[in-house]
Amino acid sequence: MQEVIFEKGIKHTAHGLNFYLSYFDDIAKVLPREDLCFVVGGWVRDRILGEPVGYNIDVDLLVTCDPTKVAKEFARLVGGEYFEFEKKGLLIKRPTVAVVILRLPPYKYRFDFAQIKGKDLEKALIEDLLSRDFTANAMAISIDDVLSVGAKQTIIYDPTKGIEDLQEGKLRPISLKNLEEDPVRILRGFRLAVEKNLELTEDFYHFVRKKGYLLSKVPGERISLELFKILRHNQSAKVIRDLYQNGVLEVIFPEFSRLREVKDQGEHHIYPLDEHTLRVLSALEQVIEEKERYLSSDLSKNLGTMQVHGEFSDIELLKLAALFHDIAKPHTFEIRNGKITFYNHDKLGAKMVKEIGKRLKWSDTATEFISKLVEEHLRPFYLRESLRKGQLTDKGKAKFWKECEEISAHLFLHAVADAMASKDTEEDMQDLIKTIKELETYKKEKYEKIPIKPLLTGRDIMEILGLPEGPQIGKIKKSLEDAQMEGIVKTKEDAVQFIKKFISQTQN
Repeated sequence: MQEVIFEKGIKHTAHGLNFYLSYFDDIAKVLPREDLCFVVGGWVRDRILGEPVGYNIDVDLLVTCDPTKVAKEFARLVGGEYFEFEKKGLLIKRPTVAVVILRLPPYKYRFDFAQIKGKDLEKALIEDLLSRDFTANAMAISIDDVLSVGAKQTIIYDPTKGIEDLQEGKLRPISLKNLEEDPVRILRGFRLAVEKNLELTEDFYHFVRKKGYLLSKVPGERISLELFKILRHNQSAKVIRDLYQNGVLEVIFPEFSRLREVKDQGEHHIYPLDEHTLRVLSALEQVIEEKERYLSSDLSKNLGTMQVHGEFSDIELLKLAALFHDIAKPHTFEIRNGKITFYNHDKLGAKMVKEIGKRLKWSDTATEFISKLVEEHLRPFYLRESLRKGQLTDKGKAKFWKECEEISAHLFLHAVADAMASKDTEEDMQDLIKTIKELETYKKEKYEKIPIKPLLTGRDIMEILGLPEGPQIGKIKKSLEDAQMEGIVKTKEDAVQFIKKFISQTQN
């Protein structure tokens, strides 16, 4: 933590350069001369903690003028994207938030501008800080102080003793009333505790166990924003487990409540379903960190590059798929011939994900991506069995790449994590990795050389064979595409000979 000089009351001083960001100069340029701007919340907290800035930089600002005008001018000056949103509610102090997003890969900046009002500005600022979530987030500095010649005497407004709590490693709610007024702060608390290595206070946990149900009344998009922020962290599994143990995960995903029902998953599993699910997510985070052990550079290079909901990526979607991969097992539990089975839990799980995505206002792209991962999550294990039996054909490999190429890297990493969490034997793990390598080799040496477009259309087939439109044309076309994928058919002439041979064999 940086050195802070304590004074009586709610103000401390520290060297302003610790809080400096070059974009503050640009904000000062567009701020009307008679108005003021305060930096509040996370930026102040993290600089006091002495944390590195990182790649995702969020700055919350309070201005005494119209925040939309300042933000628009700032966006124009720095070349950022501008949008605004309205917070709804009777007690909301900052109803309009103007946002500027600036992308300078690998850095992404987000600046949130809101307005502060009051004849006594210092009193208004203190009241605003007292209305926030945690003491660690209820500190403010003036941009003027940071940019002035005397910046070393920058004043930190700290009405809730946030600095003291940070020094003790505590994340303390300002008041339980503040949490109740905006229950999404519950999720924020769990996230910040892990991100900042702070210990949540007992009154927070007591509130969560008693009032966690209030999250069910929060709009889906706000829940999703906090959830994605949690999943962005490389220790999100720890947060998710904490949410589950305190009953919060089931408020967000009521579907999770039934996971407790499945105590015995039968062979290949040594943990109850809920514990297995949490362990898959934990193993997945390890596997993502070590992805080069399981994937070629060609396959892993695009991981994390898909843009989701503005500021997130496909890694968060992969983690959600890990949470949901067995979500339908309680619904498909059966005992057949003395064995526990979960037939079609992959397909039903994919449908359940679509309902969840709709409820939590995920984009169609994000929902479809997670749903497909859930539906296909058993595929690598089926292919492993085919490889063991010597039955993994080029046709089977080609079919996999045709149907799963866009999610292949994610499927492989999930499969490895699923196997680890199931305590697969060393032989099983090696066979799974061997299967992945086999599929990758086929893709590079054969699949990528197969013409992507069908060599003959349905209309071509009808004309060449003199057949009317109907199901038979579809069967011929499908067989031709399979032969093309296997490399049996490579040219249009090959294709014509193939369909003629196909029709003669089926007629005899």
